[in-house]
Amino acid sequence: MRKLLAILLTGALALSLLVGCVGEKTPGGNVDPEDINVNLDPNVQAELEIMVPGGNVNERTMIQCLIDSFADLFPNVTIKMSYVSVDNYVSAVGQQQLANTLPDIVWSNSPDFYDLVESETFADLTPYLQANEMAETVYTYRDENNQPSKFSSDDFFAEFFNMGKMEDKSYVIPRSCDTVITFLNTDILSKAGVDLNPETTKVKNGWTWDDFLEVCAKARAWMDKNGMSNNYVIDANLTSWLSVCYPMLLSYGAEVIDTEGNVAIDSEATRQCLEMVATMVKERYINDSTVATTGSYDNGKSAMLFQSASVSLYAERLALKGKVDLVSFPLITVNDTPKIGAGIAGYAINSASQNKELAWAFLTYMLSYTGQQEMALNGLNLASIRQDLSDYTTANWGKGYETLNLSAYTFGSEYKVSTDFFVRTTLSAKAGLQQALQQMFNNASNAEKAKDIDGIIATTVRDMEDAMIEY
Repeated sequence: MRKLLAILLTGALALSLLVGCVGEKTPGGNVDPEDINVNLDPNVQAELEIMVPGGNVNERTMIQCLIDSFADLFPNVTIKMSYVSVDNYVSAVGQQQLANTLPDIVWSNSPDFYDLVESETFADLTPYLQANEMAETVYTYRDENNQPSKFSSDDFFAEFFNMGKMEDKSYVIPRSCDTVITFLNTDILSKAGVDLNPETTKVKNGWTWDDFLEVCAKARAWMDKNGMSNNYVIDANLTSWLSVCYPMLLSYGAEVIDTEGNVAIDSEATRQCLEMVATMVKERYINDSTVATTGSYDNGKSAMLFQSASVSLYAERLALKGKVDLVSFPLITVNDTPKIGAGIAGYAINSASQNKELAWAFLTYMLSYTGQQEMALNGLNLASIRQDLSDYTTANWGKGYETLNLSAYTFGSEYKVSTDFFVRTTLSAKAGLQQALQQMFNNASNAEKAKDIDGIIATTVRDMEDAMIEY
């Protein structure tokens, strides 16, 4: 049966080559870079479909602008968008893969792409990168004059580009540099007596956790005196976002899973980290996880927010207009190993796509100077993945926000860390491990449960081990 199947597949492959299919020569399998055509005929006729997050207006607008300009390069190519919910991203993509309805190009992020690598949903893009490197110029790799140019991996910030890799294979191509920063409500902080003068302030890139706590104390005191006792200083995402809480653990010297794949969360370093979170609840810098609050950074009621989002998402809000600035995530130096959460959002190629070469041409255009500049004018106010577009005062991603401290996005490359501990165990356990860590921080943010930090950690160990046993 297998032999017959192999014969049939070989015949189908030969037929596809005869009719000039635009795609990878062996769908889903390994491909030789020398067999990849990175300079397709501009008159090729084909259709592509791109999946983007349905709830992200900026993502839709910037991808639509790329689609429109890509049409100038390939006038006979039709591209349409479809949408996916971020809340159930992995299951939604998996279901479409099984139904053979998954688009050619799929939005993804870290760490969600790990699941989809294990299920062989995404193609290994390493040969395509190599094929680009081998070419004298690449048609869709457009320079500042919108002309084909030489492709080089050195054009990009490696620390971010490599976050789309697993076991030295590239699966997701980042469309920007995503890192956790601190959004500031300058109105609240100034009224609280926090020095924001650029020449003398402690609130600057590289500030420490002690500096941050000092600012929290001033903001808390002012809020209590001005009718904001039920609001909180920092809208911190501590209990729900691993890009914040995981770097905090590492900064204290804790580890989640060791290099042998064993649960390693039970440590004195973890206790110190959770005790710090409990203290922040006690001081009312962050809310008790059992207490609902309507005051948030979005509506101008919190002084600070840890986020990795585009500056435009907040700077244009009515409640924050003229009150926004940003600074790097505060460095926890207690163990001399400060970390800043980072990750990627970008695009992968469906391993079953019949138009991989064309899909790759689109992603190459996204990475090019022209593509990055166009996206930045249409919603992508995040640091470019390109090193030659790092200066936000001249690159389009800083346009309109040149007076703000956008260097917070690019500060401290040596501190950046992704939630990469998932790769040390069975990737299928990722969801359970993530839930266990989130619950650990949620419990540490509960004033009653935080009285028993040892119990919180013991429960976390149990839940993590259960998640790994299941697989």
